[in-house]
Amino acid sequence: MNPCDLCTVEFAEKNHRMKRQSYSNSGWCLEYVVLPLVGKNANTEQPLRTVFAFHGFARPLEDLSVLALQWPEAGVLISVHLPHHGASGPIDPSFPEDAPLHPTILNQLLVEIAKKEGVDGPQYDLVGYSIGGRIALALFADSPQMWNRITLLAPDGLKKSPFYQLTVHSQLGKKLWFAIDRHADLVLRISDTLLKWRIISPHLHSFCAFHISNHEMRMMVWRGWRAHRLCWPKIREIAQALQDWSGRMDVAFGRHDRIIPLANGKRLQQLTRQNPGIHFHSLPCGHGMLKPEMMQKLIHRIFPT
Repeated sequence: MNPCDLCTVEFAEKNHRMKRQSYSNSGWCLEYVVLPLVGKNANTEQPLRTVFAFHGFARPLEDLSVLALQWPEAGVLISVHLPHHGASGPIDPSFPEDAPLHPTILNQLLVEIAKKEGVDGPQYDLVGYSIGGRIALALFADSPQMWNRITLLAPDGLKKSPFYQLTVHSQLGKKLWFAIDRHADLVLRISDTLLKWRIISPHLHSFCAFHISNHEMRMMVWRGWRAHRLCWPKIREIAQALQDWSGRMDVAFGRHDRIIPLANGKRLQQLTRQNPGIHFHSLPCGHGMLKPEMMQKLIHRIFPT
């Protein structure tokens, strides 16, 4: 058994899993899949691109395979499982189960994976969806020179909720989350009542039901949130890194997204208004952005014809 399998949750059914591989170093295991980018519109004189991609929370890495069919540049897509998803997670026995993964270590592991696969280069491209977008921002802020083109899809990390701040960064929050775990049935009944009385929205009710549906999921949420607590750069740090960066960043939001609303990007947009390297996009969708038709719309916008 792969030691990574002991500390993670699998979200993809067996018949939907691609040919996954794993790489371990610095006390961490990362699971990933390598997919070819055909690059239908690629110029044969352009170098092959290596694109790293990060999925959303409680989703499998196979979600990003939609990019392999749409991306116009030739190369490879390396879709990486976030910690506590699939077989990714801490494997050093001295690490606690909620050990944080530092962006510097993650960047190092990605370079090592690219070398292992024979696709390393002076720079890489990066795609992040939802919480994967926050991870991408953290990787960029840590090592801007490592990245050339960054595409963020409904990115988390531009606004931190008080509940997340409390739960992840305080002892009180830890006690609160484990109390929720012990009394999940009661919490779910209260949530049902609040929905019936129209005190909370159907969206918040569904969010609550999904994330505390069973003990395994509740512990995965705890470990997953905690593992990424160092991957949340300040917006001013991102804007500062963008000033001296020669690449291109595209940030896309869904106009009907109730999880990561368009308004979350306003602060970063204000701070980078004069920066020609960053572009903001609004797509006619909700949070479920990883669909072929949405990717086609976005690609038409971000890649010059």
